Amino acid sequence: MSYGRTGRASGGAWVARSLGVRGSLLAVFLVATLLPGHASGARRYGPGDTGVVNLSNTPDMAEAEQPMSVNPRNPMQIVVVSNTWQHTWPGPASDLPGGNGIMDTTIYTSRDGGRTWKGWRMDQGGLGRVRDPLPSALGVAPEFDDALNVNTTDADAAWDRHGNAYFESGDVHGVYHGGDEVATVWRSSDGLKTWGRGVAAVRVSQERMELDRPWFAVDNSGGRRDGTVYMTFETTPFVEVPPQVYVKASHDHGATWGPTHRVDHGLYTTQFNPRARPVVDAGGVLSVVYDEAPATVTPFVASSDPIRLVLARSTDGGATFLSSTVDADVHRVTSPDEALSSYTEMISAIAADPTHPGRLAVAWPQATNAASSRIVMRYTTNGGRTWSPRIDVPDDPATRAVQHDHVALTWTQDGRLVALWRDRRCCGGAWDDRYQQWARIFTPAGTTLRGGRTIEMTEGPQQNTTGHHSLLMPDEFDGIGSSGGYLMASWSQLTGTYTDVVFRRVPLTAFD
Repeated sequence: MSYGRTGRASGGAWVARSLGVRGSLLAVFLVATLLPGHASGARRYGPGDTGVVNLSNTPDMAEAEQPMSVNPRNPMQIVVVSNTWQHTWPGPASDLPGGNGIMDTTIYTSRDGGRTWKGWRMDQGGLGRVRDPLPSALGVAPEFDDALNVNTTDADAAWDRHGNAYFESGDVHGVYHGGDEVATVWRSSDGLKTWGRGVAAVRVSQERMELDRPWFAVDNSGGRRDGTVYMTFETTPFVEVPPQVYVKASHDHGATWGPTHRVDHGLYTTQFNPRARPVVDAGGVLSVVYDEAPATVTPFVASSDPIRLVLARSTDGGATFLSSTVDADVHRVTSPDEALSSYTEMISAIAADPTHPGRLAVAWPQATNAASSRIVMRYTTNGGRTWSPRIDVPDDPATRAVQHDHVALTWTQDGRLVALWRDRRCCGGAWDDRYQQWARIFTPAGTTLRGGRTIEMTEGPQQNTTGHHSLLMPDEFDGIGSSGGYLMASWSQLTGTYTDVVFRRVPLTAFD
């Protein structure tokens, strides 16, 4: 790994300083930097604004798909996770998987509000760090970070209100896990100073079902299930099984996990790659949003058939679910940052108000035609029994041909909602044009949400990242969170040959 570089970069940044190796597996680095070449005169939003911080800064590696979570009691403590691909081969094969597999997962932690970061690989799929036999003169990495790894991916992070942080990493058929498919969970209970041992929450060999895209949801309601950690997962479209969504729960901080329950219903009613996402509201109710579509709507075949966005709701800790329709006429976009160039799916975002039971928002990118899409949202005050009309999220004119994607949602602790997305309004509007990252605040107004100010999170237009995070590593999710009067966001940004994970914290007063 190239985490040991030190020195000054353009734009006044300083790059990763190695802190040594933790055991034989973890290369640890510290980064406190504004992006090299950051936009001069970029808008700042007060003394609490960190600016754009490059928290990975790995010239020979690419990072993408970076969810995040912040301690609800301490905004200084933040966890960001990502997929990481290591450049192995020289020349025309440089974007192909190599000795380090298709991708790995990385965890990054900050204890000072996102100004400095420590990052390392927690999970292991292969043999760990092994010297690369290829000559360093070829310009490839001097060592494999996890030799013979197949695919370690789909990381997530979450906090409870008692100071416990959780990290999850999925591994597919790695030799370290005996060829099994496993979702492993680690916990930190001391403010991110240390992490306990990993616990297998899901093993395909035991479940007898497929494992794809695990997500956390934590009950921070203060009710009788307070502290429960939920994990949803789903079937994969790469295996010939009916698409389904599942959930498990832990009542002892991730040490043990209970039985698996099905979230969706029916046979071939759920979409292949349903992209389920869970939340727990202020009343302790577990809700999971996912896609329903005909069996002909697969990620590999172009289709204009509408997708039905469904909310499944459980009041008994995930044992049983009742469902309602969020929207019955969803049309997916063709965002290029998927696992494969031919891969198309519909990815929504969901967030639950931490102080008002039943308040949920669901947003998604909606294709309007081949050249344009919008971010739209629906809102409920009663747990999904009724939904608001569609709310147009962006502040740019809907009549312009501009592509929008990568939506993420979070509620602030004072009961407002923030939506994060990226679009190309600046630079032509097409998928391959430069993009900007935006955040807009919304205030509840009866049964709908009233849009407020929009701020830019990037420091000016950024180069399109497609093709700069390897051939098979997707970049489908950005991170967002709010705590202590701040908004935090994480996304991938091109800083050289490959993408890095970047972060920004701004005070909520930026929306005033």
